[in-house]
Amino acid sequence: MHRLPKSIAACLIVASFVTQAAAQTVKTSPGSGHPTQAVTVSGTGFDASEAVDVYLDLTDTVLLASSATGTFTGTVAVPASAAPGVHYFTAIGRKSGEAAQASFTVTTPWAEEGYGAAHMVNNPYENTINASNAGTLGALWASSANTAGGTPAVSGGVAYVGAYPGVAAISTSTGATKWTAQTGSYFYGSPLISGGYVYIGSFPGVVYSLAASSGAVHWSITLGNTVDSSPVLANGNLYIGCQDEKLYALNATTGAVAWTYTTGAGIDGSPAVVDGVVYIGSQDDSLYALNATTGALIWSYTTGGPIQTTPAVANGVVYFASGDAYVYAVKAAGPNAGRLLWKYQTGGAIYASPAVANGMVYIGSSDDNLYALGAHGGALIWELTTGSLVRSAAVANGVVYATSFDDTLYVVNAATGAILGTAVTGANYFGNPVISDGVVYVASYQHPLYAFKLQAGTGMKRPPAPSSLHPNLDLVAAR
Repeated sequence: MHRLPKSIAACLIVASFVTQAAAQTVKTSPGSGHPTQAVTVSGTGFDASEAVDVYLDLTDTVLLASSATGTFTGTVAVPASAAPGVHYFTAIGRKSGEAAQASFTVTTPWAEEGYGAAHMVNNPYENTINASNAGTLGALWASSANTAGGTPAVSGGVAYVGAYPGVAAISTSTGATKWTAQTGSYFYGSPLISGGYVYIGSFPGVVYSLAASSGAVHWSITLGNTVDSSPVLANGNLYIGCQDEKLYALNATTGAVAWTYTTGAGIDGSPAVVDGVVYIGSQDDSLYALNATTGALIWSYTTGGPIQTTPAVANGVVYFASGDAYVYAVKAAGPNAGRLLWKYQTGGAIYASPAVANGMVYIGSSDDNLYALGAHGGALIWELTTGSLVRSAAVANGVVYATSFDDTLYVVNAATGAILGTAVTGANYFGNPVISDGVVYVASYQHPLYAFKLQAGTGMKRPPAPSSLHPNLDLVAAR
């Protein structure tokens, strides 16, 4: 019998001990996401070839089989009902009882004016505020920083908004100002937050890329005139309109001009970008569809008045409004692109952008009314009369939030038009409300950013004890 040298034997003993005592770990990718998000859950350090139950909070969601080395991976869909806040994934080996946990944050950010590049102004993941409880919304805080009245961008616990002057980053939990970028500029457009940067155009015509963590200038570029438009990010480009009659495509990384398209008048509204096409309105009374890569004109549609707002694109249709008092629905792409599908006349010029959700188009008019129209035929579903011109509306989970120049935020049942609640801030608004993580944010001109929330708390604050979790014995292990 051959004896191993003592040094080698000692190493084997240590290696054996380390293998047996290896800690169990669980990781999620991504570490945060919206309800219905697909999450990859992976683990190490479990027994070889054993069944592992993966729980989300208290629910056994999937049974996975570990490998010969004690690792596993699988996918779990976050339930649509998962409330914003911290939740926990727990993995427990059925044979060994070994367990590990990882936190996961459910969040429903609103990172740009229209919610997304299609500018539908609808948060499809909101699940906290609804038509049955919206009447209990109450003031959460008012920021110390005054705003320019545009739309805030909310992500990662921070609300970014054009301030007076500058750009302010405001804590969503307290309303305290985290930083202010004192650019010396006024901002009537709204910011966009993406990839750790805040993008915004200013009244003097300078477009900024700022570090989201500090407000430090990453890059800036001066355009030919005032910028009232809010940026949209797609395909690596930042698309933004200017009063010099041009739509600009800027490289989002450097700020360099990729291309421009010249219309016949100044551009107030923001673009919408869908399937490689940019849609933009102009004060020359026309809506343009442009190739997003080259800026080449695809088609245009002329109305009877200036288009000073932002179009929305949904289900192959572009919805927009004009100073001629009409709401338009035009075929966006494919055969007969640019063809009118329907139009609806309100009682005054329209300075509001449409919001599209659940087969309906919501839009305000200078005739003091908020309208709900059928998206497919333009039929009037309901109308609500306020005390003044109605600005842009936003939609989430069966509720419409609309601001009016009577200094009031209206909270409305999206299906019926019934008022669920109101809030008076004493100032006018130029942007639309934002609904993120169960909180409604409204910026008011030369007044604070306001936050409104339900009374109830959200999310699980501490992980469940593994011993309190019970396996679903009907689950079959996925390999």
